[in-house]
Amino acid sequence: MRIEVVPTVEEIRFDQISNHVVIVIDVLRASSTIVTALGNGFSTVIPVETIGQANSLRTADCILAGERHCRKIPDFDYNNSPTEIAACKKTGNQLILTTTNGTRAIQKAERATSLLIGCFLNATACMTYALTFHLDITLYCAGTRSEFALEDGLAAGLMIVQAQKMSSHFQVCDLGEALKASYLYFADKIGELLPQTTTGKRLIQHHFTNDVQYCAKVDEHRIVPYIKEKRILPHLVS
Repeated sequence: MRIEVVPTVEEIRFDQISNHVVIVIDVLRASSTIVTALGNGFSTVIPVETIGQANSLRTADCILAGERHCRKIPDFDYNNSPTEIAACKKTGNQLILTTTNGTRAIQKAERATSLLIGCFLNATACMTYALTFHLDITLYCAGTRSEFALEDGLAAGLMIVQAQKMSSHFQVCDLGEALKASYLYFADKIGELLPQTTTGKRLIQHHFTNDVQYCAKVDEHRIVPYIKEKRILPHLVS
C-alpha cells in the first residue's frame, strides 16, 4: 500500500482518487468544523460549493455555516467555526456548510472509493478507519488561497506517523516523508505553531483565536466523517 500527499486543492489528479481512500484535510477550519459538528450531535453535514446552493437547501431543521476568506456569509447562522458549532444547542439538525477551500476539496475528490474528513482533532481515528479499506491512501490537503498550508501538512504528517505505527507495509511519497519529519519535529509545539502559520495569523486578525487554539488539539474525537451520497455522516471508531 502507498500513502500520497496532495499539497493544495487544485493539484489532485484522477489517479490519486480512483480506487483510493482519500482523506480531505483542512485544519483551519472546514475539517475541524465538520468533525466537531458530528461529534457534538449534528446528524449530517451537507457540503456545498456555493452560497446559492446553501440557501436553496435551507429548511427549518437546517443550520447554515460558512465563510469566504474568513468572513461569515451574510444571513448564515454561523461562520465556518468549530468553536461556534460546538456551542450550538440545536443538535440533531443538519449542518449545511460552504467554505473557501475545504468544501471544494470534498467535491473534487467525490469519486474516491471512500472519502473521509480528517484533521488534528481525529487524526488517529481517521487513519485507523482508512486502513480498514486496504487501499492506497491519498492525504488531500486543502491549503489556503491556492497555496500549501503548513497546518494541513503537519496533520498529514501525524496521520503518516500513526499509519506506520499500525502497519509497516507502506510506501510513502517524498512529500509525505518530509511532512512526517516536520510533524515529529513540531509534535510538542502544535499549539504554539498554528497561530504562526499564514492561515492562523489571518484567523487571529479576524478574531478567531479560539478556533486556532481548538484546532490544534490532537485526537479529541473518535468520529470519522465520511461522504455518502453527497452527505457527510459520522463513523465512530471504538
